[in-house]
Amino acid sequence: MNVGRPVPRAGTGAQESYAPELLYATFNQDYGCFAIGTQTGFRIFNSDPYKEKMRREFKDGGIGMVAMLYRSNYLAFVGGGRNPRFPPNKVMLWDDASSKIIAELEFRSDVLNVQLQRDRIVVVLRNKCIVCSLEAKPRHLHAFETADNDRGAMAISGGSESGIL
Repeated sequence: MNVGRPVPRAGTGAQESYAPELLYATFNQDYGCFAIGTQTGFRIFNSDPYKEKMRREFKDGGIGMVAMLYRSNYLAFVGGGRNPRFPPNKVMLWDDASSKIIAELEFRSDVLNVQLQRDRIVVVLRNKCIVCSLEAKPRHLHAFETADNDRGAMAISGGSESGIL
């Protein structure tokens, strides 16, 4: 869910008064957790019972999009906010156990959505959906031309045997 258009706080009109620093929110594949991207990093929450599981703050920028791989330590990031940590045309694969980027995918246009499956990374651009392998050196597997998709709408089935995009 892209929450990139913040709502002004009541009674104020200044740009600086926008609330909160939330840029993006999404659930993992089994809805047991959700992740948010903020102006300064990301946070992971348990859904039930509701509890913050972890948070990472970066000094050098925001995370405009975050995708979780179930409850593993692997996440996908795209930079965002006032000062993006990463370019908007790159997907960065993050291993939280080692707190570092383990792979990156670069595209010719801005990434509008990204989702992870056990063995796949699915990236949505304005007129294309790209499927790559989820490994240390991701391989391009498929590319599908689409109609204009300015909001990056995408859904993937949760089945492990076959996927529907």
